Amino acid sequence: MELSWTSLLPSLLAIVFAIVTRKVLLALIGGIILANILLFWPAPENIAYGTLNSTWDTLIDPSNMLVWFFTLGIGALFGVLENGGTFKEFVLKLEKKQWIENKRRARLMTWILGVVVFIESNVTIMISGTTSRPIYDRLGIAREKLAYIVDSTCAAICILIPLNAWGAFNLTLITNQGVEQPLLVFIQSIAFNFYAIFAVLLALFVALFDWNIGPMKAFEKNAVPDQVSKNTWGDGPDDEASFGKGTAVVMTSLISLVVMVPIILLVTGNGVLVDGNGTLSVFVAIYVALGIAVAGTLMTQPAGLADIGKYLLKGAWNILPLAVILWLSIALGGLTRDLGTGEFLAAALDGSVALWMLLPLIFVLSAITGFSIGSSWGTFAIMLPLAIPLAMTLGLPAAPFIAAAISGGIFGDHASPISDTTIIASMASGVEHIDHVRTQLPYALLAGLAATVAYAITGMLI
Repeated sequence: MELSWTSLLPSLLAIVFAIVTRKVLLALIGGIILANILLFWPAPENIAYGTLNSTWDTLIDPSNMLVWFFTLGIGALFGVLENGGTFKEFVLKLEKKQWIENKRRARLMTWILGVVVFIESNVTIMISGTTSRPIYDRLGIAREKLAYIVDSTCAAICILIPLNAWGAFNLTLITNQGVEQPLLVFIQSIAFNFYAIFAVLLALFVALFDWNIGPMKAFEKNAVPDQVSKNTWGDGPDDEASFGKGTAVVMTSLISLVVMVPIILLVTGNGVLVDGNGTLSVFVAIYVALGIAVAGTLMTQPAGLADIGKYLLKGAWNILPLAVILWLSIALGGLTRDLGTGEFLAAALDGSVALWMLLPLIFVLSAITGFSIGSSWGTFAIMLPLAIPLAMTLGLPAAPFIAAAISGGIFGDHASPISDTTIIASMASGVEHIDHVRTQLPYALLAGLAATVAYAITGMLI
């Protein structure tokens, strides 16, 4: 279809409706219906068929099926760990050892976990979010602060340390554009990935100094320590050996979750990490960790198979609403690509502009695209084939242009209420999704503004 400004409307409807009403599911459904109206107007039967077909095709797509199952697997995993008692023992152990005895250390622990677990963004979010949440509750730190820190370190770290599926995906896109020495150029682009760098550093500053801006101030002010679970250690196991066993289950399960991803990436990539299947690797890692959690809970806790079954179902059920949101957001993202949203936005670059403006324009355009479709990977796929030929045509180094497109995608995805990482960060932290979006946005905009200035300066120097 002919590119038009109307291609922006489905995403704008979903974003505005979600923010105003807090009804994310209805917002996404409305966006999907409007997208099909734009695609198939004025044939009502085609609109109805397109709406059903686009959502059904997204649901049964083989790669997405892995996403649904590992999403439910994540819920089941932490359902077993939390309800089975081992996770409580792990948190109590941390506090009893006085490793995390104050708010600053709790925030720093979350940031460090986000940086260390760089294998996959959603795994990073789930590990750092669910591990930190009970500690934040005990110390009286707002869960919205937790959601911000985990969300600000997940995708940003995965793209800055791209020994994962993120690196493989972008390297493939860069190679397909005919770039000489694509791996070297991709590595060079990391130094110019200003939004990711600023987002991680800003999160570290917030963790160190508890800097609250915008709506975060109110949430932090209203956060109080959980007096009920403030604990007199009598609630924990009396047997130190048993206490250690429960903690070992959690540690073994979480470590396996991190270690198995690169192992499966190597296996599926025939010994080359960046050629591996990222989604399959995460799927296998989660279910290996789930198996360890189930076996460990049975061996160390007073729980039977029936109890484990309840924990599995409870955990999966708790995550199901967000899995549905994830499903609908992926469907909407596919429809916005069909409408040519990214291509229409890219056309804004067509014309005579000063060379120093190209990098900030690519960054801003990529950010708008990422915000609109709620997908950093979708934005990379749209923007890299536009940014790289532009640099090559002008005889300019490709690395800064690659970085601007990727960095903008991370920014847009970070700020978007329909992004999967934003949704999962809300889930892992146990906060209302729109509250997370509102409290995170001022920090994201600040890092985004700094990145825009940095790209303008870079554009003057290249």
